[in-house]
Amino acid sequence: MDLELTGKSALITGASRGIGRAIAQVLAAEGVNLHLAARSAQDLEKAREEIRRSHNIGITLHPGDLSKKTVQDALAKATEGIDILVNNAGAIPGGSIEE
Repeated sequence: MDLELTGKSALITGASRGIGRAIAQVLAAEGVNLHLAARSAQDLEKAREEIRRSHNIGITLHPGDLSKKTVQDALAKATEGIDILVNNAGAIPGGSIEE
């Protein structure tokens, strides 16, 4: 399927396994450059290796605990201008979309 996403960029939280990793695979197949965020740097590295075996796209890793405000702020700054956000991280406290 061609969703005409080639060259776009996406941030996927909770991207090292499960649903987040599967979404990363699908977006990579569409030519989307990825920003992958999760707690485990090692798991993110494995995800990147797996995706790069079959897709020639840019992949930037953002390991960190997104329950911490400083990590949230750093991730937001590092991914300014993304086209797609998949907020798949668990254990995020509730709040408004502006927060």
